[in-house]
Amino acid sequence: MDNRKEEEAIGTEGKGADFVDAPPVDEYSNILERKYMTKKEFYWLWSGVLVQALCQTFEGCLTQGIIGPIASYFGVTSLTALLPTILAVLATALVPFYTKVADVFGRAGSLTYAFTSYLMGLTIEGTARSYTHLAIGQIFYGMGLTGMQALSQVVIADTTSLLHRGIMFAMYDMGNVINIWVAQVLIDPMTAKGQGDKWREAYILMGCISGFGALCLLVPLWRIQTALKTRKGALPPRRTIRWLITEFDFPGAILILLALSLTLLPLVLARRAAKNWQSPHIIILFCSGLVFFVLLIIWESKYATRPIMSMKIWTNRTAFACLLIMFLLKVLGNVVWQYLTQYFVVSRDLTFGESYLLVRGFQMAWLVFQLVAAVIMKKWQKARLLVWVGLIVYVIGVGLMIPAREQDASVFLVVVSQSIAGAGGGMANLACSVLVTGVVHKRDIATVVGASQILVSFGSAVGNAAAGGIWTQYLPARLDEHVTGPYDQSRAMNDPLKYVKNLDPVTKAQVIDAYKDSQWFMSVMGLAVAALTLVCAAMMQHVDLTMDQDTQDRIANGEVITATAEIEDEKN
Repeated sequence: MDNRKEEEAIGTEGKGADFVDAPPVDEYSNILERKYMTKKEFYWLWSGVLVQALCQTFEGCLTQGIIGPIASYFGVTSLTALLPTILAVLATALVPFYTKVADVFGRAGSLTYAFTSYLMGLTIEGTARSYTHLAIGQIFYGMGLTGMQALSQVVIADTTSLLHRGIMFAMYDMGNVINIWVAQVLIDPMTAKGQGDKWREAYILMGCISGFGALCLLVPLWRIQTALKTRKGALPPRRTIRWLITEFDFPGAILILLALSLTLLPLVLARRAAKNWQSPHIIILFCSGLVFFVLLIIWESKYATRPIMSMKIWTNRTAFACLLIMFLLKVLGNVVWQYLTQYFVVSRDLTFGESYLLVRGFQMAWLVFQLVAAVIMKKWQKARLLVWVGLIVYVIGVGLMIPAREQDASVFLVVVSQSIAGAGGGMANLACSVLVTGVVHKRDIATVVGASQILVSFGSAVGNAAAGGIWTQYLPARLDEHVTGPYDQSRAMNDPLKYVKNLDPVTKAQVIDAYKDSQWFMSVMGLAVAALTLVCAAMMQHVDLTMDQDTQDRIANGEVITATAEIEDEKN
């Protein structure tokens, strides 16, 4: 028996799950299956994945910290939520394309396009002369980042067994633990008052580091993908126009693009419309998106030969519950934290870098406890229980955030409340990520990863839109209620670093009270959303982490018993 097959069999608790999951040699597939790789290739690929993740998380942490000061630089702080919402809209609409292209043409080609668009976006943003210019760069950046995040998850799911997948998912995100602190050191020097447009240097730095990370992943990925095509022995199908139309599901792709775009765009545009959601144009756009969703469901369930979004994902109770939980966690995160750094800048006289550091307890705890949850799943083979524990802890943490938003709340309460929520959210999110890939067949993993990315991106868009709506609609009313003296409302909302900090003490205190009311309202909304996640958890069923769905089906058909016996004979 080939040594690498034996290693895989042993690595899956002696069940031979990875070995028996091998597709027939006459079945062509772009899945990067571990059993066809040498040990050296596997470690080379995974070194590239982790280096790329470290570089990308550095960019993400630094971008998150400088976006507020950049918006203030252009005098549009109230539009801080606009760029993340544009990113979320693009991500949601493009994920199905990336996962489908990755299945049809391979993982390496799809990731190459994603990296190219991503680096182009960083270049445009770094040279922006207006907020509109910055938004254009965000379009290219969002197109690339979407593919990088979705396809990296696909590569992880391709190359790992279900029992080990949680650890790999957690390791992919662990670069944030380092980069949170590294980015924080750079934020203030690049965005401090009087530095002008020195923030552009951050984009030069991010572009260089991200380009290095891209090369570290793409070089081994192209090499291994090419080698695997030869080793599998199956020839790719003839790529005629008719084959492409059928395989790629062009009607489904067009329908999902229209449905997602027309549903999400009103969330961005409503805040800029004169009548907000009372505008007939906004309502027509949103309703049109819902109509296309209905048409998409009909097409995918009745007529599509190779559906771009398999209905099996949505009819499986556990998969559906996990996707909803991940969606709600993202909504909550964007509602509660979108304008929190600005609030701390104003209410506690902090710099953006200091404020950014103060709210990092949530992210740090999220990352650390993702890894803790992964180790628990590996050792005790429990996932559904981790979801429940994580969500209960999460609700407690979000509840504590309500008193933590008071101006005189201690730093200890702020940090602890966010850390508790982060710990619970990280555990629940990691367990859901593993479970949702464990209840589908290996050939559907790219699709289900795409579905999870869609729901996360959709949740980000909804959360950003809700936070932006509160900031632009609710905050002005609170300012009118609290502020008694003369002031510039637009500058009070858009320029916290320069204008609000320099107000007279009485007016400044009144503006801070208005900010506090908005933050309180966001936190209460977050608690309501957190409670809904517990309802979703009740829908979940037990999943055996020692075998994936393909293996369970073969057991039901009596195939695995024979295959496992053959492995044992060869080992002996």
